[in-house]
Amino acid sequence: MNHAVRDLDPTEVAQAAEIWHTGWHLAHSAHVPAELSALRTLDSFHQRIVAFGDAVRTAGPLGAPLGLCVTVADELYQIFVSQAAMGTGLAQKLLTDGESRIAAAGHAEAFLHCIPENSRARRFYTRADWRDCGNVIAQLETLNGHFPLEVTKYCKRVTAPA
Repeated sequence: MNHAVRDLDPTEVAQAAEIWHTGWHLAHSAHVPAELSALRTLDSFHQRIVAFGDAVRTAGPLGAPLGLCVTVADELYQIFVSQAAMGTGLAQKLLTDGESRIAAAGHAEAFLHCIPENSRARRFYTRADWRDCGNVIAQLETLNGHFPLEVTKYCKRVTAPA
């Protein structure tokens, strides 16, 4: 798959929300409280993508995004790829782009949160040289306010591209 990482086009918000919604539920629903899963509606992902604006990056043909990566300050906030793009290297491209954006914003270290039960993601982050910095209670954003959840914090030193 040879798709360059790019800004999400405003016409692709619904498709990106679907990728995020599907991916989130596949990876998380069986491991988080039912109250949190109930808050993770397709509409909630759509609204959050709109709110993130330029912080959302994707890859894939215009009109057919295959994944997304959101950065917020020094946090790699979200990264998801469509089921069709799993195993293609696209997640690594999005991750590298997110790391570069965090470094370009002046941060020397990035962090992300991952639920402890998401072994696929944990292996992916470890292979990409992220280190387990222990479990923390994250205040997850929902449309109804913050939801506390124990997550594993991963950290990585990042450098801006030359």
